[in-house]
Parts: sequence; structure tokens; C-alpha cells
Amino acid sequence: MTAILKQKMMELGRDESGVAFAFTVTVSLIIFLFGFAIYACGETVRQRIELQNAADAAAYSGALVQADTISRIAVINKAMAWNYVMMTRRQLDHIVGAWLGKVIERWQNDSAVTFVAQQTCACCWHKIEALNWRVGVDASGGASEGITHQLIRLNESQNAGIPEIVAGIAANAARNPVSLLNSLRTCIASMNQAEKELISGMKTRIEKAVEFAVNANVSLTENDKKTREKRKIQWSLHDLKNANSYFEALKSNDESRFLGFGKFSGSALETFGAGANTWLTLAGSEGFQRNYQQTGNTLTARWFTYNQIWWHSTVCHYAGFSAHAAAPVTGEQGRDRYYTGEKASPMVLKSNFFKPDGAIVVGVSRPLNNPFAFIFGGGEQSGIYSAFSVGGGNQTMWSISGARAGYRLSEWKEGEYRNTGSIENKDNLCVADWDALFLPLRDKDSTAKSSLLEDLAKKLGASKTFVGKDHFSSYSNIEFSGAKSHLHH
Repeated sequence: MTAILKQKMMELGRDESGVAFAFTVTVSLIIFLFGFAIYACGETVRQRIELQNAADAAAYSGALVQADTISRIAVINKAMAWNYVMMTRRQLDHIVGAWLGKVIERWQNDSAVTFVAQQTCACCWHKIEALNWRVGVDASGGASEGITHQLIRLNESQNAGIPEIVAGIAANAARNPVSLLNSLRTCIASMNQAEKELISGMKTRIEKAVEFAVNANVSLTENDKKTREKRKIQWSLHDLKNANSYFEALKSNDESRFLGFGKFSGSALETFGAGANTWLTLAGSEGFQRNYQQTGNTLTARWFTYNQIWWHSTVCHYAGFSAHAAAPVTGEQGRDRYYTGEKASPMVLKSNFFKPDGAIVVGVSRPLNNPFAFIFGGGEQSGIYSAFSVGGGNQTMWSISGARAGYRLSEWKEGEYRNTGSIENKDNLCVADWDALFLPLRDKDSTAKSSLLEDLAKKLGASKTFVGKDHFSSYSNIEFSGAKSHLHH
């Protein structure tokens, strides 16, 4: 028996049958493992790229909403400046017209009273207008025998005739109807409202744009849906501010800057016309509003009533004249609702827009599952497949990106935009060329505070620990403060 066994063992050692099969099984297993590893790595990389694309698209979309909103406000500011100038010019004309209308009304009343008061004698012919009785001033603007009927003194500086004034009022009414002034006032009010609505709704529009971009760029796979723990895609906007926190109304003492939005570079007197530097003055409230203010001899009209005195004995005798000063008519006496201007409130950016307050920082996370979970239908992974489970299947993959609207000045080269630093007053906010730009997230002065990563990790359901070399027992803590210094966008 021993000899037979020894012989069989020697034959088995020299027999080569079955070696190819064993070799094939071994090589196939190695190829199988390599294939699985490549698939697992590829799937993880694909999901990582998809996740980063989603974060980038979401942040960029939010910044595009910013850029679009700011561009619209800049365009409105330009139009508002032009409308404000046109409105103020017509307001000046209207006030002068309203005042002169009162002048004509009062002069006609004084004429009627003077005619009735003219003294007569038995001859009964001394009621001749412009001869025996007159309402006006003499060439020097005073009262004398030389009073000229229908000549009145304006602003203590010039004489004007009543027919000339009547003709001027009629011409101005045709050239500057109240309907045109009303239209300009309504336009200013609608522009103010449009800017307020753009600003108040910006945050909601950003959130909707971010949500749409995330949903369009990343989603759970069928493999994700078959895992035991039904987790989901999550996203978060980091510390998104209401837009009114970085917009403000342009200060009322900076009217020249506002006029510059409409390319008006002269003084108020040059831009609006006579009166803008004296009796139509800026109100001290927020925004730009010019209101009538009676000052000195501006918009004043005066005259005298003149009557000849006659007496009769055998014939009519001239006994001199009587001249009385009529109460002056001032611009204030023609006051109506147009004496108060419609307020223009152009909005500009505050400096904190270019700091973290204006940054759009988006974080997106997804579950990091075993890529072969679909084989087990959500059951426990075992054997060789368990090697592809990261952190017991409870880990989260997440990515962040930051962006903000940036502006471009006409003198800059094509495609050059800036979204950090500041914007000069003369360009804030009349530059209408804005676009979205990515932000370096490691820059604490322009993007976000140092707790950015830790805050987002909590909101995205991400653990502060990550798997070390031994995925069964060894874990390390993420040092968020150190990690932030390596971020780009």
C-alpha cells in the first residue's frame, strides 16, 4: 500500500492537467477585482464631477440673478436721472405759469375795481381806460403820472406787459401741458417701485435659480435608491442676505452724482434752468425732490392803481391823481400739488456687497454608497463587495462653490470684470454691464467667514470625520479652518 501511494504521488506531481484551469481562475479573479475597482473609482469620480458641476452651476446661476438685477437697476437709474431732469424743468415752467396765472387774475380784478372807483364830474367822460385810470407801473417800476396801463413789475428787476404775459401763458400751456408733467411724475414713481421690487425679490429669485441648477445637474442613481438608508441630494446657500442689506438710496446731498447717471455734467442752474438755484430747492429728505420755496423778490409781481381826480364848476378841472400800491402777487399764491416734486430714489450698492454679504456660496451633498449596492437590493454587502463600502456606507460626498456679480467699465478690455474690491461712486450704480464671476472661497474678506465649511457641513448632513486607512475602525477629523485655505471655488 505504501509503495502504491508513493507511486501515485509521484505521478500526480508529474501530471500537468488542470493547471490551465487553476491559472485561468486566478487571473480571472484578479481581472474581476481590477474591473470592479475601476468601475467603483470611475463611478465615484463621476459622481464627484457631477456634484462639483452642480455646485458651480448653482453658484453661477445665483450670481447671474444678481448681475441681471443690478444691471436692471443701473439702467433704471440712468432713465430715472433723465426723467428727473425733464420733470424738474417742466415743474419750473409749471410753477412760473401758475404764478403768472394768479398775476393775471389779480390784475384783472384790480382793473375792474379801479374802473369803478374812478372819480367823475358832471361832464361824465373821465373814465377812459389807460388815460384817466390805469393799473400798472411807470418806466422805473414806481408810481407817477407816467404809470403805463398794463405794465407791471416782475421780481423787482424787469417790467412786462399784461398782453405779453397772457400770450406767454398760452404758449407754455401748449408746450408744457400738465399731462406731460403728470406722465413724468408717474414714470419716476414707477421706477422707484420697480427698483424696490427688484431688490426685495432678489433673494427668492436666487434661491429658485440655485434649486433649479442643482436639480438639473445632480440626482440620485438607481443604486442610491436601493440602499438601506434612503438619503437624498441636499443643497444649502450659505448665509444668503436679503438684497436690501447691501443696497441703499443715494443720499440727497449728492444730486450731481445722480445727474451724472444721465450724462448731465453741468450745475443745477445749467441743467434745470433759472430758479433751480433759488426758489426750487432740494428737500433734505432721502432721495431727490425739488420743492418750491418763496425767497426774497423771486416770483413777485407788483403794480399800482391810478385814478385821475376831476372837479366841476363851470368846466371840468383836473385836480391831480391818486395812486395806490396793490398787494404783491408771489409765487406761493399759485401753489398746487406740483409745487412739491415727485421724489426720485435711485438705489446704489453699499461697500458690503463686495464682502461676504454679497457672496453666493452654495454647498451640495449626496450619499456616498457602495457602487454595487444594487446587487444586494439594499441588503448587507458581504464578501468581496464589502471592500467598496466607504465608512460603513454612511459617508457623504459634498462640494461647494462661490460666485458673485461683477461689473465692467467701458474703458476696460473686452471680458474684464471685477467682483471684489469696490466700485467708485461715479460708477455706482450707473454701470449696466454686469456678469457672474466665480469667487476664491479661501478669501475671507470677499467670500465668507472662517466657519464657512463647518456651517455648511452641518446643513448638508456631512460628518466631520472621514475614513482613514482602515475603513473599519480608523477615522480622522476634518480641520475645517485649515481646509478652507486650499479652496478655490
